[in-house]
Formats: sequence, C-alpha cells, structure tokens
Amino acid sequence: MARQHKISHKRRILYEQTLQENYLLPGMIVTFNYDKPDVYDRRPLLFFMYKEKSNIHGINLNYLHESRVQKLFKLGQSLTPVWEENLLGLRLPYTRLQLSNPRAVTSVDSKLLYRTVMPRDIWYQRAYRTYSLGTASAMKVVNYKLDVISEKVGRRASETVSKRKNIKQELGDNEEIQGED
Repeated sequence: MARQHKISHKRRILYEQTLQENYLLPGMIVTFNYDKPDVYDRRPLLFFMYKEKSNIHGINLNYLHESRVQKLFKLGQSLTPVWEENLLGLRLPYTRLQLSNPRAVTSVDSKLLYRTVMPRDIWYQRAYRTYSLGTASAMKVVNYKLDVISEKVGRRASETVSKRKNIKQELGDNEEIQGED
C-alpha cells in the first residue's frame, strides 16, 4: 500500500496543553512526539478512542482531509455531544466527544463509535492507528476548531463563546495560546 500523505491542521488548532498519559479521556484530540524507527508521522494528531495496556488507539487526523475530520465529529455528534469541557481541571477547556469513561459515564463508548463510524468511510479505517505509550512523549491535549461546536444553537454555544472571550481577556487579545509547560 502506498504511503499516506500528511495533512496539516495547524490553522484549526486553537491551543494545546500539556497532559499526563494517565489523564487521557476517550474522545479527546491529542498530539505527541512518537519516536519509533520507520514511522512516517512523528507528531500525530490523534482522535483518542481507548487505551489497552500500554497502547493507545485512535484515528490519526493527520491522514484525513479537513472535510473528513469535520464529518467524523458530525457522525460522532449524532451519537453523543461534542463540546468544550474541563473535566480534568486544566488551565483551559479542551474539545472532546463525550465518550464514556470512569469520570463521566455515558451510553456511548469507543466500541460503539468504532462500529458506527469506521464502516462509513474507508479513510477512517486507513487512518486508524495504535501507538505504544512507551515510545510517545510530550503528550498534549488539543482544543480543535470543530464546525459542530461553532454551529450549535443554544446554551452550550453561548457558553463556548463566553469561555473563549474570557480566555482572550485573560491572556491578552494579541497573545496566542500555544500550551502550558
């Protein structure tokens, strides 16, 4: 099979925050350094689905065009909400598809999402990856600009707008958020 091309999603990344591996929650978007020989993408942008022993599983968004990334979250939104949250008490909120986890139990887990989403588009299957946590370093949670959040009508959308305004005021209008180290 031919090597997949990487696609940059930098313009959609609002900010990144340092995250310890044991705080990973299903539905998060994370990025990390992956230093393993013969690996094409050394800085994956991963939609994290689940952890199995010392491996993490998910869809590497760097192998998907932006329209497919948006479609992935739109399909996920049909099963469970997508919103900005701060369940872990980090400095700033992060984007997460609300998949079931020990901190917040919901009716939709990673397995149901996998069975629902993967058969719909061969590109999701091709972008699915498993990474060893022993080789991953500098883990960061990503707040990603998703159309399903921007298009929402109602209380959640207004909460998101006010959170972003507060963050901009807190950091200064011209300062860009890159992460917390």
